[in-house]
Amino acid sequence: MNRSIAYRFLASFTLVAIVGGAAPAIDEPSPEHPFIYERSVWFDADSTSQSIEEVDFEGVPDRSEVVDRAVGFTDTGDGSRQRLRGWIEAPRTGAYRFSIASDDDGVLLLSTSEDPGGGRPIASVRGFTGRDEFDRQPGQISRPIVLIKGRRYHLEARQRNVDGKGHLSVAWQVPGGPPGVHIPIGMRLEPAFRLEVWNGVARGEPDSLTVFQTPPDRVQDLYSMYSADVGTNVATRLRGRFRASASGRYRFMVTGDDFATLRMSRPGDSEGWRTIASLSSWTPPDAWDGRSGQVSESIELVAGEVLDLEVLHWQGSGPGHVGVGVTGPNGLDSRPLRSVATSDRNAESETR
Repeated sequence: MNRSIAYRFLASFTLVAIVGGAAPAIDEPSPEHPFIYERSVWFDADSTSQSIEEVDFEGVPDRSEVVDRAVGFTDTGDGSRQRLRGWIEAPRTGAYRFSIASDDDGVLLLSTSEDPGGGRPIASVRGFTGRDEFDRQPGQISRPIVLIKGRRYHLEARQRNVDGKGHLSVAWQVPGGPPGVHIPIGMRLEPAFRLEVWNGVARGEPDSLTVFQTPPDRVQDLYSMYSADVGTNVATRLRGRFRASASGRYRFMVTGDDFATLRMSRPGDSEGWRTIASLSSWTPPDAWDGRSGQVSESIELVAGEVLDLEVLHWQGSGPGHVGVGVTGPNGLDSRPLRSVATSDRNAESETR
């Protein structure tokens, strides 16, 4: 996955992920409390002549606190060094790839067990990366590392700041997740969207197609409410759920080739599905607002409110596409809607 797409996924995480910060009420880092980290900083380090692997990270730090996300300090200043360490637990057995982002140099160590003394470098940054930029340098991404479900491993990230504010963060690519997408460590993408496809369907308005009352020929779970190359002469149904991140007014939009109807319903609402947008002719894949009726009226939602969304779609000559986007308060612009990052501490054992 290219860098711009990875950034778009990360931007969506910030709307729903736990914000890293001081957490005095949470447990101390230990194998019994995975995904809890101690971050410490030393302000008087003069180590620019050494490699990051040789820098001393022992001794009493000048500042230390417990956090519940693998993100370091961002205000330590010139010449400082910091360490972020704790235990993680593999939510499922499989191959993981870890990545570190830092400014300036950084190194990530992983132990093959709970023992902190067994940590070995698996990824590093030379110079700097942007904040949460997990694919700038080849060396900042580890090779695939097999972890066993339920086992605890000690993780440690180190960073030194030559000048400026600096930053440090750690992510992973999880088994069964979308390739190339780096997720904040300890979290996972929840596939919240499903595409159903019926083959060999004659042209017709989506609302009038009876094929939607029969079992589909193909079903696919998606990490965004969008699908390209859906086929030729097919009907598709794309479903997903949206949760309002803040109170305010939202607009939903549909893109598709050829005909599409976007509907919504509120869980438990006896009124059922209500059409909020539609397309009577095709749009380009990234065109979200150029057709009459393509964008819904403004819909008032309160923070945490949930909507079920559904697109009924017919595609003639291929390759075809269909998708749903949303804009809303606080600058929300998610076109298409994307899966969100959720805590992986209670994840299911099966690889998706």
